[in-house]
Formats: sequence, C-alpha cells, structure tokens
Amino acid sequence: MAPIPEPLFYHPAAAADGDIVLVGPEAHHVSVQRLRRGDAIALFDGRGTIAHGRIAALSRTEVRVEIARREHAPSPAPRIDLYSAIPKGDRQAVLLDMATQLGIARFVPVRWQRSVVEAGERAPERWFRICVEACKQSRRAYVPELSAPVGLEEAIAGARTDGARLVLAHPGDDAAPPATLDVERSGRYALFIGPEGGLVENEVERLRAHGAALVRLGDGILRIETAGVALIASLRALSERALPHAAQA
Repeated sequence: MAPIPEPLFYHPAAAADGDIVLVGPEAHHVSVQRLRRGDAIALFDGRGTIAHGRIAALSRTEVRVEIARREHAPSPAPRIDLYSAIPKGDRQAVLLDMATQLGIARFVPVRWQRSVVEAGERAPERWFRICVEACKQSRRAYVPELSAPVGLEEAIAGARTDGARLVLAHPGDDAAPPATLDVERSGRYALFIGPEGGLVENEVERLRAHGAALVRLGDGILRIETAGVALIASLRALSERALPHAAQA
C-alpha cells in the first residue's frame, strides 16, 4: 500500500459511518497546519482503518470532516513485538517514536534484574500520544499495542504463546550479526532489549533455552533505544530482501 498522501489525523471512530468531528489536540493540529475548508484530509483509528475526506467546516475547537471513502491498510509485515527495558528520561519517548515509525505491533516493558526505571501512573497515556504522533509522521495506520510491565518469564511465555520467534540483542562473543537471521515476511518476532546495566547470565540462558537467537549489533555497548531501533530496522531490512523489486517501490 502506498503512503497516505493527505494530512493525517487520529480519530478512534474513523471506521464509523457518517461525518467525523475532530476536537482537542487533533483539531488544534489542523489549525497548526493551516488547513482550510475543502482541503483533503485523512483520519485513522490506529487499527488499520483510514477514512479519506474533506474539511466541511472548522472552528477554533472542532473540525467536521465529510468522509468520501474508507479503506483498511494491511498490518506491517513481518509482525514485530518489542520487549524492552524502559530507558531513562526522555529516551523512552525516542524509543517509542522511532519504533512506531518502523512499524512495531506491540511494546511490552520488561522488568529485568538490573532494571532501574519503572513506568509511572500516567505513562500509558503519554506513550499512546507519542505513538499516535509517530504514526502521523510516518503515515502508518496502526498504533502499537502498549502492554503492562511484565517479568522476563511472563514475557517469554507471552511471546511463545503468540508463536513468535525470540531474538535477543546481546553484545557477547556468542552472538551473531543480524544478517544471519532468516527473516520471513509472514513471520512474527519478539525482540528483547535488556536494561542499562546489562543482562545477568541466567536471563541470557533463559532466553537461549527457549530458542532465542542472540544478535550482536556492532562492536559497542548501545543504549536501550539505540539497540531497539537498530534491531527493528535490521529485521525490516532483512524482510525486504525477499520482495521483488516492483513490490518494494
């Protein structure tokens, strides 16, 4: 599917019949972009529906969009779920922003033995807005699912139940470059990123025991958000290799 050409805005009921009214931050964003009555616009619900239409009326507080047609975008392939420690400060926003742009399906915060950051009470709301804005930037129709924090055993069990292939970012000598992975477009992958202080040996062994592929991302020790983005981008690039040239255009 080609990128969405119109300015893109979020509305949870974009799939509903009839005209749609934007309010709050999304209506303000229309104003910031200096859009006018009659301009083309697209709305997405974060679950794949894209509603194309034109601005029928607008004010300082709301924008009414007359919908001409709706379509459903295919979900990103392969499916990538990110199981990660939470980085410090604003770097969590960087991680979610870039991971969403690259098309992850789900973000799962993992509590590792050396984890130092816990999600705050308002974190899910803030994370959701970050993901929405990243979708608007990258013209993606799917907002990643944001899961509650889990321990490593629960994370592994969830990934295995989903039928995902486990991949661990690991700087050890026993890890291999991403290019050694056989990435299938129809596959599902659970990418594991450890905490600032690194993994303890039994965590690596637990993942290895469940068939996780250990991947080395260069010869340095990367920050959480850097490792996460690098690993996601590597899988995306590897999945594109099998596509015919015409399909990639």
